[in-house]
Amino acid sequence: MKQSLGLLEVSGLALAISCADVMAKAASITLVGLEKTNGSGWTVIKIIGDVASVQAAISTGVSFADQREGLVAHKVISRPGDGILSHSVTPEPEPTPDPIQVEPQEEMLANSTASEAPQNAELISCNLCLDPACTRQKGEPRSLCLHSGKRGKA
Repeated sequence: MKQSLGLLEVSGLALAISCADVMAKAASITLVGLEKTNGSGWTVIKIIGDVASVQAAISTGVSFADQREGLVAHKVISRPGDGILSHSVTPEPEPTPDPIQVEPQEEMLANSTASEAPQNAELISCNLCLDPACTRQKGEPRSLCLHSGKRGKA
């Protein structure tokens, strides 16, 4: 089945995100992206999907944006020519794997002793105790640290 391209231009990023949410809930479409345009804080919402789904999603987004007085323009290209989708729709970059790899807690305790200083800084995930065996990640509650109840004790 051939894809269809839908474009909805609204005034403001918050309205664009709200419209994208309403459109995704209204029809089976794929949100390709939100793109800021030049001037006046306008944002273009790009969606793809089958023709009926894109038309339904765009009409829903148009009515939603019009109620909030932020509609600028809209367009549905039912069956774009070859190469149009590849030029207008930029592929999303592949997510890069996280360079920090933490071994399971039991293996780390078996492989290291408490008196050893961490040899590899990439294995440290807890910024409180700097223990590679600690499964707490930076930003998580302090109570998740392996050493949370042992602070201040010799």
